[in-house]
Amino acid sequence: MKTVNKKNNIFVSKNENELFIFLKKNLNQNDLIIFDKVLVKNNLIKKLSNLNNIKLIKIEGNEKIKSLKDYSRIAEKILELGINRKSKIVSIGGGTIGDLIGFISSTLLRGIEHIMIPTTLLSMVDSSIGGKTGINSKVGKNLIGTFYMPKIVIINLNFLKTLPSREMSCGFAEVIKYAFIHNNKLKTNLKNYDNDKLNLKKLENIIIESIKTKLNFTKDFRELKIGNNSRAILNFGHSFGHAIESLNYYKSSIKHGEAVALGMIIEINISNKLNLKPNSIENLKKLLIKFHLPTNYKKFINLKNINNIFEKIKKDKKAIKNDIQIILIKGNKGINRKISFDSLKKIIINLIK
Repeated sequence: MKTVNKKNNIFVSKNENELFIFLKKNLNQNDLIIFDKVLVKNNLIKKLSNLNNIKLIKIEGNEKIKSLKDYSRIAEKILELGINRKSKIVSIGGGTIGDLIGFISSTLLRGIEHIMIPTTLLSMVDSSIGGKTGINSKVGKNLIGTFYMPKIVIINLNFLKTLPSREMSCGFAEVIKYAFIHNNKLKTNLKNYDNDKLNLKKLENIIIESIKTKLNFTKDFRELKIGNNSRAILNFGHSFGHAIESLNYYKSSIKHGEAVALGMIIEINISNKLNLKPNSIENLKKLLIKFHLPTNYKKFINLKNINNIFEKIKKDKKAIKNDIQIILIKGNKGINRKISFDSLKKIIINLIK
């Protein structure tokens, strides 16, 4: 396995058998594996299922599973199976499973080891990196959670061979975000990537570059700073993206990466309205279209639902009284900008007319 970051124990592997041997060697009867049921026919899962000393739990990965109800249900099942403070929980799945199992791991017995094996591009470049766990509230997305670093993250590129194209596109939304907040090299890599043909070597470089970009910002681990090097910069596209996603009740009509894509278009247009002179809006649009992501936000934000959208945004973690710290683009970098809800609403009304 190739080491991406030694301090955070992040590794990349192209060898499925290498991953199986690692798990077989490092797990015992006190540990358990929780995996997405879509992987039930995956060779790795089949091999793990044949091991006598490994307990496996199958769950359905989607945004709706990130709930207090499912947290309680799965936590109780884990406790019934029997764990102790030396136990390890392995999550194998996309971002929703990693978020939920990370939260469970951080709270059961006041914290047990979590090994993450992300299986989607989005979870490989984003949700498995940096130690955020969380579940959703009726009020908004990821409002219940902890900062809890996984013990190990192993990215196995073989999972991408069977990843549906829509899920792949959602992962590229987060990569595009990194390119616009910080990393011009990623912009070049994305422009040169042939999206019609899976190239694991080029994807590996894109994934590693994305991880390095995120880790530059997660030094502000608990997101307490508000400067332009703060972890908050990673929220570009997410203030409006989360509001769109939450307002649509996490339906399949729009997925997280798609909502973030729309959020980025909205927030770069806000940047333009505030005369921050962001990098070409057209360049962002071209990249989103190239990776089959939506760019027309007017279907999801309009004069009919704008008050509901702002009710969601006012519950955002970055909202303080009558203002919000929103991430915008100035030149070719992400910046943290405080803006009142009244001013923000006027800009949005102007954009959606």
